[in-house]
Amino acid sequence: MGEIFSQSTQDVNPLGALSDERARQSYALLGVSPFTIENGGKLIWHDIMLAARLLRAPDALLPRREEMLERRLSAEFCRLRQSARAGLTWDGARYSIEYQIDTYDGQKLWVEECAQRLSGTGKEATHITATLTDIDDRKRSEQKIIYRASHDTLSGLWNEARLREGLVFLDAAAKAVDKPYAVLRLRLSNLADINTGYGYEVGDRIVKSIAERLSSLLPAPNMIARIAGSSFAAAILDCGPSEVKPRVSALLKEISETLYEGPHGALKAEFIIGSVTVQPDHEGGIDMVLAQSQQAIRRAVMARKPYLAYSPDWREPPKISRVEDTSRDDIITALNSRHISLAYQPIVEAKTKALHHYECLLRLKRGDNDIVSAGGFIMAAERLGVVSLLDRRALEIAAHTLARYPDIKLALNVSAATVKDQQSADDYMTALRALGTATPRITLELTETAALGDPAMASRFSVQARALGCEFSIDDFGSGHTSFQNLMAIEADSLKIDGSFVKDLSLTPHKQTFIRMMVDLAQTFSVKTVAEMVETPEDAELLKRLGVDYLQGYLFGRPMAAPAGQMP
Repeated sequence: MGEIFSQSTQDVNPLGALSDERARQSYALLGVSPFTIENGGKLIWHDIMLAARLLRAPDALLPRREEMLERRLSAEFCRLRQSARAGLTWDGARYSIEYQIDTYDGQKLWVEECAQRLSGTGKEATHITATLTDIDDRKRSEQKIIYRASHDTLSGLWNEARLREGLVFLDAAAKAVDKPYAVLRLRLSNLADINTGYGYEVGDRIVKSIAERLSSLLPAPNMIARIAGSSFAAAILDCGPSEVKPRVSALLKEISETLYEGPHGALKAEFIIGSVTVQPDHEGGIDMVLAQSQQAIRRAVMARKPYLAYSPDWREPPKISRVEDTSRDDIITALNSRHISLAYQPIVEAKTKALHHYECLLRLKRGDNDIVSAGGFIMAAERLGVVSLLDRRALEIAAHTLARYPDIKLALNVSAATVKDQQSADDYMTALRALGTATPRITLELTETAALGDPAMASRFSVQARALGCEFSIDDFGSGHTSFQNLMAIEADSLKIDGSFVKDLSLTPHKQTFIRMMVDLAQTFSVKTVAEMVETPEDAELLKRLGVDYLQGYLFGRPMAAPAGQMP
């Protein structure tokens, strides 16, 4: 090992220690070690002490070639680094990657490697400047955040959000094998008494013990979650209507008769359980399943029964979400009181950076005067069947904007619900036709997933809009699986590349390859391309070189209350 990694001080550091002591101290505080990669993969560390401290290695064991560094990476991280390294095909090209490396004291360390090619021709780079940064604390903090986002911190069980994700996969698997499953809601009905009588620390200890007991009684692939202070949920596989009652009864007996340790002796836990059996051919989605299980336990509590199974004969419809009620009230009130507005984000030409048009983004003014972005209330409007009203209101506001600013062009998003419903589509076309000579200044955007759902529908709407002089665009391209054959059938004038492929583009070689392929194919069909979420000059320059026609993102402007930054 010593011979493999040994190198002379001259090999490690021909430039000597960093000349600026203040810079060296700053590097040390930040956990950064700069180095150079010369042609052939030779590593030259700019400061031996910084490198040795970071890699926790004696000076003589610092790797002097890239392959020696990569021997301390897992196969996955080695491929990641080699792929990034292979992407440095032009002067100025960069990458930034994160990986774990085996240190010389037997630990694993998260580091970030940033590099930029500075000289060389063709595929051969003769000089690459790079840094290695210790990001172990940050990565471990991120992992804790990710864990807490999906787990209950007290019990260690999944939280409700993670349970929903798990149920989506479980539901798909159950349909694939044509097997039912059951979803349970469990309420620890005497937790308040335990907290009052013995204190919250004892209550927490009981909750943790119950979580352990449930995990032992319902092992994976069954699912368990703690969804509130005294409420748990579980999903039991291959459990039909005839099996659910005996299985729940056995579970209830086990957890109710188990004695849990308290400060003055053993304590018992009292439970109420509601269940719903989910058949493979059910309709309504996971939200409906959870709503039905919630209705079952609510009825069990009201009836003071330890267990009750959901019945489709119940007259009371399951209440899916209080949030939806709020969203519905907000939307209807906003439509009636004209509290819907638009924000305008500029889209520029890639080559000249000159303004080409604005995208119109819906905003909602709630009762508390907060301005809310589109995502949440548009989803609620789609579920409630009023999203076409939002589309029409957006077009109405855009018409006034076009009249006020006669030199601008606007892009409007259209929902799948508006396009699919013949009456809504006809009404929208009538409103477009009323714009008269301003119609050619409108681009309509339909998301790729909506177009993919019914290409014939999207094509019909596209033909009608283009006949009026509008342009038609496919939004979020790359987020679904639309083929270019479908794109040709829809006759789109442009496609907007999904922002997930644009963010950090200059640092991600595989994204560059993907965008190059999309641009090449789009140009084959004479389709323009728009890249969204452009945030850095490096990404903008690379997108221009890749042939993208238009750019949109915070680099060129945030959504504004009026075009050209002129407030109404």
